[in-house]
Amino acid sequence: MRKFLRNLAQTLILIVGITFLSFTLSYLSPGDPAQQMLKRSGMMVTEETLQKARHELGLDQPMLVQYGLWLRNLVKGDMGTSVKSRKAVALELGKRLPNTALLAVVSMLLVIAISTPVGLLCAWWKDGPLDNAFRFVTYLFASLPSFFISLIMMYVLSLRLKWFPVIGSVSVKGIVMPALVLSLTLSAWYIRQVRAIVLREMEKGYIDGLMSRGLSTGSILFRHVLRNCMVPLVTLFGISIGNLMGGATIVESIFSWPGVGKLAVDSITARDYPMIQGYVVWMALIFLAINFLVDLSYRFLDPRIRKGA
Repeated sequence: MRKFLRNLAQTLILIVGITFLSFTLSYLSPGDPAQQMLKRSGMMVTEETLQKARHELGLDQPMLVQYGLWLRNLVKGDMGTSVKSRKAVALELGKRLPNTALLAVVSMLLVIAISTPVGLLCAWWKDGPLDNAFRFVTYLFASLPSFFISLIMMYVLSLRLKWFPVIGSVSVKGIVMPALVLSLTLSAWYIRQVRAIVLREMEKGYIDGLMSRGLSTGSILFRHVLRNCMVPLVTLFGISIGNLMGGATIVESIFSWPGVGKLAVDSITARDYPMIQGYVVWMALIFLAINFLVDLSYRFLDPRIRKGA
């Protein structure tokens, strides 16, 4: 119970610290949300209308007062109202979260399906032709920015071959290109990470014992080595799931994928500070939840941790 209360207090302190920092940066950033709102509505921006809009949005109060009111409303479950759409921030985020979750799950499944077996085989045949070939490919994709890969894929698969739509949509065809871009860029990094983790595991003495017993390569790699590497691998995959659930801003913006990442970019452009704050809260909560689930999974993956708990 004491450990739970300590973790809860640390979580609350972390959320307050992150949101306060984000609120301060938004407050100090150039641009006036009230002016942006009036311009979008087509109203004439005068000193009178500007002051009235700032009063309605609560922007005429000191920063600490604004943050205190926002934090009080957050505790009640109210994230505020979007300056751009004039709708509840929680409602706007709720519309985009399923799309981001779908893209994150599909991309992560592709990453696991690509990087795990390739990383295992590269470690087993270290410095061989297969290992050298994949090391070159992974270095190539890791050095290319995601927006460049997105544009190349869009040009080839959409404009030239006409296999997929240019603008992503929540459909089977619409999700293919953004998911491929995310999975290729992440797999380029994960293959090297899986290879390094497996190489460290293969230095242990039980590998020679398994080989002397005549076990096949597949049995050694997938039944023994992979099982013993699950703790660091789950940690790596958990971090990426948190990043993807926060929205892949560049990829979502290029393909116009209606997710949280594109919403965050649009909100920053429109100086929609309540929406930015809501996005920051979501990012903090998702990373805390992922870290909790990853720590919890250690007890099931490693008997030593379970017995020591």
